Amino acid sequence: MDAPLPSRPPLCPHCLLPVHYDETQLFTLDSKKEPRKLDLSAEYRPMHRQDALRQAFQMCPHADESQPHRLPVPYLTSGEPLTVAMVGSSAAGKTHLLAAMMGEIEQGGLEPYGLKCLPLNPEEHREYLAETVHPLHRGEVLRRTGQVRFAEFADGLLVTGHGVTRPVVFFDLAGEDLAQNSDVTRFLMGVGAFIFVLDPLRALRLPQLDPVRERTGLVQRDLGDEAFATVLGRIPRTGPYISAPAAVALNKSDLVRFDPSVDRWLSRGLPAALDERTLRAESRDVHAFVRHHGSQAWLKPFDDCARCTLHFVAATGGQERGETFPHGVRPRRVLAPLLSVFAMCGLLPGAELRETGV
Repeated sequence: MDAPLPSRPPLCPHCLLPVHYDETQLFTLDSKKEPRKLDLSAEYRPMHRQDALRQAFQMCPHADESQPHRLPVPYLTSGEPLTVAMVGSSAAGKTHLLAAMMGEIEQGGLEPYGLKCLPLNPEEHREYLAETVHPLHRGEVLRRTGQVRFAEFADGLLVTGHGVTRPVVFFDLAGEDLAQNSDVTRFLMGVGAFIFVLDPLRALRLPQLDPVRERTGLVQRDLGDEAFATVLGRIPRTGPYISAPAAVALNKSDLVRFDPSVDRWLSRGLPAALDERTLRAESRDVHAFVRHHGSQAWLKPFDDCARCTLHFVAATGGQERGETFPHGVRPRRVLAPLLSVFAMCGLLPGAELRETGV
């Protein structure tokens, strides 16, 4: 039996206009990625029908034909969608962090928290794993987010937790894209949660980071992340604070592990159960560390968002040399910010976690 449709039509994550599910307008992609009409009018076998729908798409009718918005059928039929945006300037490590997250999810990293994940579209998910997650696990440096007209869709999941299923789509936003795109405000209105990726090489005045800065060409600055400021300045608000939940991920934390407060968190795994006390403790430590060694401007997401947690994470756990990580990759605590925003979005049990934030 087909799943019941949402009570309200979901919004296209690109243009935020409603899209009504229409089984007469479905298509699949052939081996050349060309759309091919899908006709299920004569398919009465439930399992075959379900499998075909898992592979199918529907075009957003509001998009320009030259730049179509392709929506997987489960996005339109499986509960209220959640859009998660990864925000940060180039070289902050957003692409590596999201790939590390997906790698942990692929290995069952969310199951201890009662969350089951399926690909939103199996073929797109296989491509993302093949082009991003597997190369990272082989120790390859991933390309930076390219200049695109709009936000770059990365991957999508069907996440089920405690009887609730939601499509979750991830977008990788580069700061340059946001600053130059006139449609960004409309897109940001539909984002359900933000993960701000903070680069310690740019944010922290620590002299121990100078050799890495010299090698990578990155420069420390006190004015904060331009991508953070652009996003936070363009999200519509009904009051002084942004209502969408947010998490700040201090990426590349392995570079500052010499500090006891950082090492204390990186040396421990994720807790067996997410609790508000631990989230607040880590958030306090990250806030104090960044504020002590950098400027308040780097903590703007915390200042502007009503619910925000902060986390020490390491997407790769090592430094790149050319096109590789010669010592391999060792992700640390990469699921912490995602679990936090899932909790604030109601995907994890516990009413108090919905109000998590410090």
